[in-house]
Amino acid sequence: MTLKKILIGNLLLILPFLSFAQEKTNNGTFSVSPAFELLRSTHSNLFYAPSLKVNYLFANGLEPGFGIEYATTPIHHDNGYVLYKLKFLPIYGNLKYNFKTTKKIRPYVETSLGISFNKYDIAEDPTPDIKSKVSEEGFYVYTGFGAKYSITPKLNTFLAVGLKGYKMSTNDLDINPHGLSFMLGFTFL
Repeated sequence: MTLKKILIGNLLLILPFLSFAQEKTNNGTFSVSPAFELLRSTHSNLFYAPSLKVNYLFANGLEPGFGIEYATTPIHHDNGYVLYKLKFLPIYGNLKYNFKTTKKIRPYVETSLGISFNKYDIAEDPTPDIKSKVSEEGFYVYTGFGAKYSITPKLNTFLAVGLKGYKMSTNDLDINPHGLSFMLGFTFL
């Protein structure tokens, strides 16, 4: 997927929310955050993902919300298998804490938990041409930190880094793409 397609996809996702995102209440503000995410897995390949989060910012810095992501990669090696055409669709609850600062840069920490709907073709390493289709769900986990930069009072850009897994499990033989995640996006208030 090209960067241009991802940016256009993110823009189309947020258009219906822009008027909703700018409504303020007495207690806080709703925000919409489209982003581009890149996961470098522990098996050294890259997963590319547009994502969208909707959060509610309280005056104390807490920001609960929910999000969705669509991650893909053409090939991934894991536990003696070759995986092809991987597609992951996690839907998750999100919680951020924004540290108080008077500057334009505001650091934060965040965590997300949810369910990931995973589809891919699988083959054993010795016979990579004999494939079967897999459709499964997994426990999605993300934890990380980042910083927002205020462009205008209603528009921020952010950069974050964290750890992510699409099918967290205590079984070390499960297929579980996980690794270091990088995120770049905008927040509309």
